[in-house]
Order: sequence, then C-alpha cells, then structure tokens
Amino acid sequence: MSVISVNLSKDIEKKIDMLASELHLDKTAVVNDLIDIGARQKLIDYALDKYSRKKVSPGKAAEIAGISIREMLDILDEKEIPLHISKKSILSDFEASAK
Repeated sequence: MSVISVNLSKDIEKKIDMLASELHLDKTAVVNDLIDIGARQKLIDYALDKYSRKKVSPGKAAEIAGISIREMLDILDEKEIPLHISKKSILSDFEASAK
C-alpha cells in the first residue's frame, strides 16, 4: 500500500472524523472508502462520456468503469442515455464479458 499526503479543508476533516466515529472505523479506513467511491464514480463518468461521444461501445465503457456490461446498461438506462449500437454488438459485448 502506498502513502499519499493530502491537505484537507477543516470541513472535510470534520466530516471524516464524524464518519469514523459513527461507523466505528479509523480515519484511514474512512478515507480509503471515500477515495474508492470517488474513483469508481469518476471512472463511470469518464466511461459514460466516451460512450456518449460514440468513442466506445457499452462493453468497452463497462470495462473502463470496472463494472459489468449489465451494470453499464442499467446506468445508461437510468441516465436516459440512448443505445447507439446494434443488438449484434451488444451480444458480442456480452459474449466477450462472459469469457
């Protein structure tokens, strides 16, 4: 595990302290969880942007985001982002993700 130094605002530090106390975790665990959640969301946002600009397929977007194709399709549906690929391409992506 690597060490990264971060300067936190008093507000963020207060929130981390509160979470650590309420969840009975140490601050490192809380910060790691928050970074993981943020990184996951950033990857999803990045993948959605690439998909929306027709640079990648749903399968490739799912791969970029580190999620399953089913999860990606659910997110696309939830965000009302239209599919712009053929059923054949979707099936191909499903087959590739099953391997």
